[in-house]
Parts: sequence; structure tokens; C-alpha cells
Amino acid sequence: MEPALDDAIRLHKSGNHAGAEPLYRAVLDRDPANRGALQMLAMLLVQTGRPAEAVGHFQTILRLEPGGVAGYSNLAAALRLAGQGAEAIACLHRALALDPAHAASWFNLGNGLKQLEKAAGAARSYQRTLTVEPGHAGAAGNRKTLRDQWGPRLDEAERQATAARHPLADADARAAAAEALLAVGDAAAAETMARAALDRDDRNHRANRLLGRLLLERSGAMDVRSGKPFAVDRSLVEEAIGALRRAVAVRPDDDEADWLHVAAVATLVQVGMASEAVLRDGARAAWARLRRHPKDTVAASVIGFHVYRRDRLVLASWLSQRFRRRFPAAEVAREHELGLWTMLRADDAFFRALPPVDAVLESMAPLEWRIEPAPGPAGEPATEPAVFFCCDDVYFRRFAPALLESLAERMPGATVAVHVVAPSPETEQAMARWGTDGRLRVGFSLDRPEMVGWADVKRVTYYASARFIRALQWLRRLDRPLMVIDTDAHVAQDLRALSVEMAGYDVGFLVDGRRRGPSREITVCFNLYNNTPGGDRFLSLLGAYIGHFLAGAEVYWMLDQMAHYAVLDWLNRHEPIRVRRFDFLNFPYCHFVGAK
Repeated sequence: MEPALDDAIRLHKSGNHAGAEPLYRAVLDRDPANRGALQMLAMLLVQTGRPAEAVGHFQTILRLEPGGVAGYSNLAAALRLAGQGAEAIACLHRALALDPAHAASWFNLGNGLKQLEKAAGAARSYQRTLTVEPGHAGAAGNRKTLRDQWGPRLDEAERQATAARHPLADADARAAAAEALLAVGDAAAAETMARAALDRDDRNHRANRLLGRLLLERSGAMDVRSGKPFAVDRSLVEEAIGALRRAVAVRPDDDEADWLHVAAVATLVQVGMASEAVLRDGARAAWARLRRHPKDTVAASVIGFHVYRRDRLVLASWLSQRFRRRFPAAEVAREHELGLWTMLRADDAFFRALPPVDAVLESMAPLEWRIEPAPGPAGEPATEPAVFFCCDDVYFRRFAPALLESLAERMPGATVAVHVVAPSPETEQAMARWGTDGRLRVGFSLDRPEMVGWADVKRVTYYASARFIRALQWLRRLDRPLMVIDTDAHVAQDLRALSVEMAGYDVGFLVDGRRRGPSREITVCFNLYNNTPGGDRFLSLLGAYIGHFLAGAEVYWMLDQMAHYAVLDWLNRHEPIRVRRFDFLNFPYCHFVGAK
């Protein structure tokens, strides 16, 4: 053993955590794959109340020893203490698949299930721990604590389950047993019992409602959060919807089943998995629900999704404006989906009343041109596109250096225009360096808007949406096609190759073909505007649309995406432009950090 590691362990065991930690880190600086130092430092971090930091070290150990049962068990314990209970349970199941007789994993599984209030599973896990290791004091003590807290409910669940397994037990008895099993956290047994109840009577209200809820939880649909990774099992959600519809058919006043049904449909649309039939039936249920709950935003969004899928955006706009009047501004600000639909305007009266984009520009903070791109080589075609990105100072420091490096690597000599809102002196210095770097022909502009009194949502929406107004100014200044790209993107191939595909078009968009809603279809993480009358007309109307909302008090996240879809819809009905659609899910030129 390395002497420094030996010293660190000696200090650690004596309780001198402050002395041991820097020694462990010094060993890892010299040898990042030192298994002993990784293990001991991770344990020290757990002991000193930093389990989230320990997780990374336990994960490194598993990468070094993929089959290590103890490694999975230790990682699970850290995950549980870090508040990631579901991830911890998954780790422990992997450990027990490798070694079903690993007592520490059974014990940690019991603790994890107990934390999640899955008492039945916790009791079984502690029992398995004691079977494998009869003298395990922790398992014995935790099992007693669990029995003190959950004993009567566990006994009742077992009694009802035993009675429900009798061949003559009716649907109500089995549904009651399913509810008792769920009350002690045994979801798998509850689902089996609910299905057994439906075998007796497929219209049993309690069993259908319970099965629907359990299937939704198992499907992943209830874990969908904006900006977070998720996985949804479409077949399970559709089965859940079927069960919930049966429950509501028997008991139309079942508010829980009714709401779960509508919410499940909304989730399927938002993740791109809703069939036309599911959405149609969900919209019918949503109309009925709105009559009972006039301010149900989920039901209203399902109706909006259905109308949008029928390509009747004017009607969707009218419905959303009518629904919006039921809420004060503070309530709209708290409801993301409601705020999003508030920004949908597709009617002719709205578009014809928009001021020209030049009036919008006059009302904004003036654009300051700081660096002009160097001229291209003689003979460079006028169709050579420029790349444009825009962000605030925080986003610039976080993402722009990597994007600029990827552009320099994949597109040497390209013209790149950068606009930063309220840049710091450090950012201006960074752009000055890029201006003389030589690998790219760089342009730089900035503005400093007065944002005093703006809500946070308006500030972040300004950064995301005003970029398209600045893009229009750069398009006109450069008089060449302009590619607008997210600052958190990484360029994988030379984007100039798209010039051939854009010949004869005015605009090019990344389109999500899963029809997830008018604010999610044109993703705006990469757009291309040709320097044609149609390209200028689109950006001008887009700038007027965005400017209308930025000038008011109510402006919400994803305005830029909603504006693109609404403007394109209006132009297609009145002044068609030529649109090239690229598949968002299969676009090889860029990778994006942000969730879309």
C-alpha cells in the first residue's frame, strides 16, 4: 500500500477526517484509478454528510470493477442518502442479481424501501438479510422499528390478501385487498390483485381506478419533468388510460380517475407518444371535465393539443385566449403550460395589428456593433452562410467557448456572428481575442436592455427570443444566409454543407415530427434563414410577434418556439414562403445540451 494512503487510512480510522481527506485526494491526483483511495474517500464523504459527492467516486469504482457487488451496494447507500431513492433501489437490484446472498445489499434495499414507505418490501428485505446473516444487528433493529410503525397495516394487508386468494372471493374483496397492499407499498402485489379483481368483473370501479394509477406510476409518465431525462412506456400508459376510462364510465363523479385520464393523455402528447385515437378520446373527456372544473389547465391543454393536431391553429388560439381570461396574471405565471398557450396568437386581426419590426427595433436597447467579420476570400460565393448565436453573459461563459472551438474545428474560415446581452468586460475581452484568432471570421455585437422591474421569466425569455430580432439585423448587415444555433450546441459537421439543401428555400427549420404541440414542433435550436425576400419577411414578422409580447408584462418561456410556429402558420395561409424541414431527431450536424 502507498505510504500516503496508509497514513490517510490511519487518520481516518482515528476520526481525523479533516486530516485524512487531503491525503486521499493527493493519492488520487497521482493515481485517479487507485481503488483503495476511491473507496475510502467515498466512505469519508458519506460519513461527513456529503453523499452526493461520494456518488461520483462509487461510480468510478464500478467503472473500474463492473461486476463488483459491494460497489453497487455502496453506491446505492450513497444515492439513498443523497435523496435519489429510486436510483438506489435500481442499483441494489443489480447487486442482488449478481449475488442473491449479499447481506449488505438486502439490508440497504430494506432501508431504501423503508425510506420510500414501501413497508412490505422493506420487511421482506430485512428478513432476507437475517436469513443470510442471522446476527445482523442493523436488520433486526430496523425490522422491529418497522413493525412498531407499520405492523397493524402489514397484518391487515396480509389478512385481506389471503382472503382474496380464495377461489370464491369476489371482485370487491380482491379490490379491497389490492388497496390494502398498496397502502403498505407493495405495488406489484397490488397490481396483481387488481387484475384478479377485474378477472371477476372488468367493470369494477375500484379495481380499474387502482390499476390505472399503478400502471401510470410504473410507466414513468408520472416522472416526466421539463428539462429532465425520462423514459415512458407507451403501452403501459395506454393500458392505464383504458382502465381509467372504465372507472369513469361506471362512476362519472370519480374525480381522481377522471383527472388521471386527462393528465395521462397530456403527458403522452408532450413526450410525442399520443396516437390520434387516444388524443381524440382524451379531448372528449377534457371537455366534460372542464364543465365541472372550469379552471383545469391540463384539460384545457388537451383540448388545445387536439385542435392543433387538426391543423386549426386559429381555433386553438381563440380557445386559449378565451380560457386565459379565467385567470389572474399571477396564476398564469405559476402554470407553465397555461403561460405557454397564452402566447399563441394565430388570428388575422392580431397579425394585422402588429407594428412593423422597425418599430420594435426602435423600442429596444440599441444594438452596438463591436467587431465586423473579416471579408471572405475573393471568389467566395454569396450563398456562403454565416453562423449566429446569441445569449446572456452567464450562458456565454458557460457554453460559448466550447461552441466556438467546435466551429473552428469543423468549419475553419467560417463567418460567425455573436451577440451577447449585457456582456461583462471579460466576455468582451474574450470576443476581442476571437476576433484576432484567425480560425474564424468573427463578428460581435451587444445590447444592454433596461430590465429593472422585470420578472425572472421575462428576463430569460428576452435572452431566448430577442436573438431572432438581432438575427434579422445581422442577416441584413451581412446579406448572406444566416444559421441561428443554440449557444449550448456542439457542431459535429460543417454546417455550410446545408447550402445545397437550402437552394430554392427561404427558411429551414429543425422540426419535431412527433406533433408535441405548437410550442414544441419547431425546436429553434437550429434555424436557417436565407437572404431572400421570403427569409426577410419571415424574420420581420417573427420579430414583430416576439416584440409584441416582450413589450408587455405577460411573457413566458418558449415564446420563441411558439412564435415560429404561429408565424409560419399565418404566412402559409396568406403569404406562403418556401420551407425546408429537417428532422430534429435525426440531424447529424449538431448536438444540443438542452432538453427539447
